[in-house]
Amino acid sequence: MSEKRLLARLESARMIGGDPAGGITRPFGSVAEREIRQWFLAEAEAAGLRTRLDGAGNLWALFPGAEENILAAGSHLDTVSQGGAYDGALGALMALEAVETLKDTGYHPQHTLAVLVLTGEEPNAFRLSTLGSRLLTGMLSLDDIRDITDDSGYSVWQALAEAGATLNSHDLLPHIPLKGFVEPHIEQGPRLKEMGQPLAVVTRITGIVRHRIVIQGEANHAGTTPWLQRRDAVQGFAQIVAAFKALIDGHLDQLTGTVGYVRVYPNAVNIIPSTVEFIVEWRSPDQTVLTAVSEEYWDMVQQLGNQRGLGITRQVILNQAPSPMDATTQRLLQQMIASEGLEPIALESWAGHDAAHLARKVPTGMLFIRSNGKSHCSDEDCDAQDIVLGSRVLTAFLRQWDQMVLGRRPSC
Repeated sequence: MSEKRLLARLESARMIGGDPAGGITRPFGSVAEREIRQWFLAEAEAAGLRTRLDGAGNLWALFPGAEENILAAGSHLDTVSQGGAYDGALGALMALEAVETLKDTGYHPQHTLAVLVLTGEEPNAFRLSTLGSRLLTGMLSLDDIRDITDDSGYSVWQALAEAGATLNSHDLLPHIPLKGFVEPHIEQGPRLKEMGQPLAVVTRITGIVRHRIVIQGEANHAGTTPWLQRRDAVQGFAQIVAAFKALIDGHLDQLTGTVGYVRVYPNAVNIIPSTVEFIVEWRSPDQTVLTAVSEEYWDMVQQLGNQRGLGITRQVILNQAPSPMDATTQRLLQQMIASEGLEPIALESWAGHDAAHLARKVPTGMLFIRSNGKSHCSDEDCDAQDIVLGSRVLTAFLRQWDQMVLGRRPSC
């Protein structure tokens, strides 16, 4: 493999979508995201790979093999607002380097090897995440998203069309002969750093539940309305968030949670807030815990709202079950790590990934690369030696994977 080429590509990708406030802002549907997609396609074509886009706008860079059945590696290129340079992009570019290396060394694959860049993995203005992988696998249909827009009225359908998506269900699974997927990705957490280990194999991807909750009070004058007569949505929200923290504190060994999105109406200094809209999220690798705690919290929210005379409504916007990774794929990744003289560490992923959706359709694995414990922020970092080591492991894995008989289960 070419360490110089890989690191140069990472640096080039870092330059696309730089945010004056710090970090990289390259959300799905943005000019910067379209720019990096075009840049990636040009890099893949220069490497001699055949490129195409599918019905969801996912990018495929293909190294044709003796058969059309596809084994793919990759990740995503979009970012959160003011995000880091490695979340997603590292995996996509490691996959490109691995496939290009196999091609350059004269390897003749049995399967068609592909670099797969998935569209819209991160939450975005359309309030959709893992968009490309959900559309690809049928977890979300093209009809489901036809009328979804951002706050300005810009539709996700238009954004996909501008990204080059064919918007044709015949360009998605099961019509694409995908037989396996592996996603290299920075760990995003501190565990590998604390263990002093550069790589790990993912055993399971966390389940995620997100609820959009609206608290409805009553707008009134901030000075003349007596305190005990107020139906203040923000005061209700404060109590509801305190209850959320208490609930999480009681289950720290089993799950985590976040309230990361809040909107207040009318959001004026001299008006009692009438409405608070917020999104609450829980994550756990245990579906039973995830369901029990999220429903317990909803009961608490309704009780607290009733006590204050506030209206409460809920919309379940995500209910993603934990996703175990394919056992055979895990073992092969562990063998490739061991061949580098390293201990094959196994970890659960507490971040959501496109691989969670692919795993429901094809044998899927994930390779974690050590990062500095920070992610979704400009301070995200990854050591060049770990990147190169992970790329060697991925390249060796793809070669061995291609030579295996992938008859463990049907692709769809």
